[in-house]
Amino acid sequence: MSSSASLSAAPSHPPRALGAGLLIVILVVAFESAAVGTMMPRVATELRGLGLYGWASSAFMLANLLGAIVAGLLTDRRGAAWGAGLGLGLFGIGLGLLALAPTMPLIVAARVVEGLGVGGLAALPFVVIPAAYAGQAQARMLAAVSSMWLVPGLIGPPLASAVAEAWSWRVVFGGLAGLLVLAAPLCLLPLRTLPRSSAPKSSKRILWPALALLLAAAALIEGLRRPDALGAALTVAGLVGVVIAMRPLFPAGLWTLRPGLPSALAVRGFIAFAQMGLGPFMTLALRRLHDLSLRDAGWIISIGGIAWTTGAWLQAQLEKKYGPGSRLARIRGGAAVLTAGLVLAALGVLGPLPVWAAYLGWLVAGTGMGVAYNSNSLWAMSHVSTEERGQLSGQWANIEVLMVALSAGIGGALVARLPLTQALTLAFGMCILASLVPWAAARRLESGPGGA
Repeated sequence: MSSSASLSAAPSHPPRALGAGLLIVILVVAFESAAVGTMMPRVATELRGLGLYGWASSAFMLANLLGAIVAGLLTDRRGAAWGAGLGLGLFGIGLGLLALAPTMPLIVAARVVEGLGVGGLAALPFVVIPAAYAGQAQARMLAAVSSMWLVPGLIGPPLASAVAEAWSWRVVFGGLAGLLVLAAPLCLLPLRTLPRSSAPKSSKRILWPALALLLAAAALIEGLRRPDALGAALTVAGLVGVVIAMRPLFPAGLWTLRPGLPSALAVRGFIAFAQMGLGPFMTLALRRLHDLSLRDAGWIISIGGIAWTTGAWLQAQLEKKYGPGSRLARIRGGAAVLTAGLVLAALGVLGPLPVWAAYLGWLVAGTGMGVAYNSNSLWAMSHVSTEERGQLSGQWANIEVLMVALSAGIGGALVARLPLTQALTLAFGMCILASLVPWAAARRLESGPGGA
């Protein structure tokens, strides 16, 4: 989202505190993501706010979009320390509010603040690493950043559930806020020495369209959640607003699967809609329909992390063995595996298969997503010029945020308006249908620029 990736030469000896602070910050963000996925069913039940369950995810994702742009503007104008400081401050405040919130509407408000902060922190490694590290040190830091996401995905859910069972879910978020306070100075103080970006500043151009998209999507989600006349008006206004606001942010032909980049964006968006948007409802379904403990339901998040890593590793091996010419086949194959996994997971959650099939299905779906998602990224990056890659990265992030927010929002609206089993059945059906779009869109890539 920010244009700050192009900075002057990196110092030969970056401060050690910078690396430690950056990794701890990413670790806290990753643990928060795992903890929210595990804790939210309990939070919504305890605060009697199941009707706002979907908003807890949608509000976070939509705020992410705005936070990334604002932090990018601040980084461009004042330096990396200012952008990171804003993100860290908002994220810490959001965690504190989350730990203290007495009602579900305030939980949603805390998630908005969190989302603004995390949006600003998402691009931090790609701003800091090129500016502070050189040569092989860059590759080592990127690998370290990736590992900071893997570890919380594996141990975060059982650890968060153990803390919640021993004390309270509030302790989980309060503890993360305390850890962030300790990490922030390690990260911020060395950032003051980094040079400012000399790249063209593009964040300002998309600020207002992105804000309009955020508001329109929020209106659409809230309209679907409300059963009254105001809800109908918000739905229509939000839908029209989303269509209009998307025009300056994405290439024409996104929804009609125009060959080339529009279809590649559709692949990414609908994969995110189908798998990432369904994620929050997997833990809810396991908790409420099968009466599983926090720990047992939380394992579904760990399985998702394992599956994603497995899929990413598998596609890398296939790329190495069969080359770029196999990317389109990998996208289609991964999308088909994603659909099969979602169907298996739905049968395990809703019957007639036993509940263990839900875990197996989620493993299969995540593996298919990892293959298709990363293969699609490689295809898109190889079909744009170097100058266009910055714009592509922004569109890549925006479509993912939008589609996950819409998926979670629509699923949350179903939960708010229907009996839980019926709502979850429709949510699964919606995501399974959405998972068919990437397969069709991948076939359109064949007739696009450079298609096989």
